[in-house]
Amino acid sequence: MKIKIRSLIIITILTTLLFSACDTKGNPAQVVLENDSITPPTDESAPINPPDNPVEVWAVLAAKDDYSDVGMTDMLVEYIDLKRVRDALISLGWDMEKMHFLKGFDPMDLQAELDWLQENADENDLVFFYVTAHGTYLRNHILWNSIFPVEWAKIPSSNRVLVVDSCSAAEFTNSINDDPNPHLSIAAVDADEYGWKGLEEEGLPIVGGIFTFYFAEALVDPLADTNGDGLVSVQEAALAAEGKQRKYMHEVVFSVPEFVEMYHGIGVEPEKDETFPDVIVDDTIGEALDLSIQ
Repeated sequence: MKIKIRSLIIITILTTLLFSACDTKGNPAQVVLENDSITPPTDESAPINPPDNPVEVWAVLAAKDDYSDVGMTDMLVEYIDLKRVRDALISLGWDMEKMHFLKGFDPMDLQAELDWLQENADENDLVFFYVTAHGTYLRNHILWNSIFPVEWAKIPSSNRVLVVDSCSAAEFTNSINDDPNPHLSIAAVDADEYGWKGLEEEGLPIVGGIFTFYFAEALVDPLADTNGDGLVSVQEAALAAEGKQRKYMHEVVFSVPEFVEMYHGIGVEPEKDETFPDVIVDDTIGEALDLSIQ
């Protein structure tokens, strides 16, 4: 995993880094985020999470499978990627009322969800934004790099997580690298790499985004806890997903000659690169971020 850490805090976990439902609206109930690393307040310090402002969690999960409206290749997987991420968050204690789902989205939809996060999340809340789509769709139709960075920076939370599973995914996470506020971004592949979303008709084991499959799996898998603290951080989940995605691509996808030829047809030979694909992480939060809720 290529990792860019811009926090001023040097942490010991650096070696372990390396991550359908209907649209639901409403006012979310309050929950408390479990964080064993927080030092209990003393007489000299104010409570980190005061009783009148408990930590809340907010999530937007967005996917586009049907591209008939823009003349691009459909990736019809019945929004299985949204289901996988949703189920992982629910397993970690998240409430459906605090999650919004986009099954197909345009720039106005993206803006509406960012407005929702800006209006509801405060500084001590946890914000999670997941998106999967064609990279060219994000670039040319959503105008991601023009819209998302500015609006993302307006969300007051100091714990914001962005996960992008698309071709050239790091192009879209790199767009927020200059955000001065704490955040964690995870790209399924590097900016110059092509991702893979399995389709049922291909007959391979995984249908849907390969990184999403392994990332969602790792979030709730105790074996992904590499530092032995009993929790699986987002960073640890990304590390586990990178290794499994890489192995799947080289041992399963690239074992089919016609799939290798698909890559050759666009001028790349990823089967010759043992490090393909690279998961890209930019972490300015500076500590392991656990998504489990108590």
